[in-house]
Amino acid sequence: MPRAVALSLLLAVGALSLVIAAQPAGLPPGPPLRLEQLDDQLYVLHGGCMCGNTLFYVAEGGVVLVDTKVAGQGLAILDQLRTVTDEPVAMIINTHTHFDHTGSNAELGYVERIVAHENARASLMKTTCAPVTNCGAFKGENERFLPNVTFRDSQSLRVGADRIDVHYFGPGHTDGDTWIVFPDIRIAMGGDLFGAKGVPYVDTENGGTALGYDETIARAVAGLEGRVDTVISGHVEAYPWDDLVRYAEFHRHLEDAVLAGMEAGRTPADVAAEYAPPDELADFSFIEPFASNFVQLMFDEAQAAR
Repeated sequence: MPRAVALSLLLAVGALSLVIAAQPAGLPPGPPLRLEQLDDQLYVLHGGCMCGNTLFYVAEGGVVLVDTKVAGQGLAILDQLRTVTDEPVAMIINTHTHFDHTGSNAELGYVERIVAHENARASLMKTTCAPVTNCGAFKGENERFLPNVTFRDSQSLRVGADRIDVHYFGPGHTDGDTWIVFPDIRIAMGGDLFGAKGVPYVDTENGGTALGYDETIARAVAGLEGRVDTVISGHVEAYPWDDLVRYAEFHRHLEDAVLAGMEAGRTPADVAAEYAPPDELADFSFIEPFASNFVQLMFDEAQAAR
């Protein structure tokens, strides 16, 4: 595996392991902030914490800001934004409910539109929840920073003359994973549904599914094909379109292997220990702690469906 790929995957695993631990109050410092320009209008803000990527899309009528990292990052996000534009934040889009993607919603001041899938809003509105869900951050006065624009399947949004499309292709990482498409520049982001090139973390308490992951990614490929050239991951880098296509192939191959092992009487531990991606998908990682967890979830879901 190339060194750059290995380092990227280690960063992603480190960040997502913290999601599994679900202890946002004790997060260690992450890599330094790094602002990457992908287009004249689009920037990716990496790092600053063990958290998801933040996007700045500079539209004619203001900035579309995607995901707000963990709590305490609001000022740093705004400072980085001001290095590229003085336009106000016109819209926030949260790709899903987790604390490392919604954490600084309340620190960015008044924003007219905060967008999320209806299931993500429902998760953020729970009376009580595990820290990973982040519902505790939107109580009392902070309730006004909840998403106030929701959608079910697809919706087109306007900021000035610019169009931003949001899509829901089904459950995977959670049951509220939003895909954002910037059609004028042919770039998309799916949050942690495509968090990195490897086996993902699945949040079953918020509707995530391992057994349905391959179908959801396949629907994303079918729904976005011909419209997107670049796909930004939730935690690591931007990848060419073909890597999302190959991510669907990775999940299809993994599910076939797990279900075949189950039918053969193998245990989840056996299947996880024996599985390796085929050579043409060797750049997709199958490593712990996600490998065993994902396989076990697939076994559990398959048995429950019988």
